[in-house]
Amino acid sequence: SNCLLNKAKEYGLDDSIKQSIIYPAVDTSIFFRKKDERGSMKSKDSIQILTVARLHWIKGLDYVLQAIRNLNSEKFNYTIVGDGIEYERLALTINQLNLSNNVQMVGYVPHDQILSYYKDADIYLQYSLEEGFCNAVLEAQSMGILTIVSDASGLKESVQNQVTGWIVPKRDPTLLSEKIKEIVSLNSEELDAVRNNAVNRIRKKFTLASQEIQFKNFFNEDLF
Repeated sequence: SNCLLNKAKEYGLDDSIKQSIIYPAVDTSIFFRKKDERGSMKSKDSIQILTVARLHWIKGLDYVLQAIRNLNSEKFNYTIVGDGIEYERLALTINQLNLSNNVQMVGYVPHDQILSYYKDADIYLQYSLEEGFCNAVLEAQSMGILTIVSDASGLKESVQNQVTGWIVPKRDPTLLSEKIKEIVSLNSEELDAVRNNAVNRIRKKFTLASQEIQFKNFFNEDLF
């Protein structure tokens, strides 16, 4: 991401050294969901919200849990996929916020088994405090999941605000919960437009084929 390149320059990367931003890529033949599989939030008893992340303070999960509590509704179900050193503390926080019926931590899931969670999700959240880029955000958008990210670092490059998803200032659970409510209130046509924009952008900019071309251009023959 531009963020990581700028950070490298802060640490002393000289402009005379060859540089290129090569974004992560998504296998769109795997991370794909047909339009009729996306469903409609308007007709659902429970809206499924998903985060895939290691359980670390930098992922901002405390703020997400506070936002879920602010929603104050049984209509929302939040699933966290991932493991890490913060598991027990987050489990305690969920209990203290009386969210045990709304929030599930499923622990580690192998990458080749993650699709079932994406397929069930209506909204994907990545509310990190810092993030180099985040492959999971690309995977979620490739699946046509409505995606919300924080304004941290590379996340601002992974989503186009109000076009392919939404960017919310970090460390503000009130703003985050209000954004979720706003998204849920949009009509089906507005939501489908964002989903389609996200899927199309992934297919144009973040495919394995385009990444391969970028690597070949970077490691060109005059380097050998």
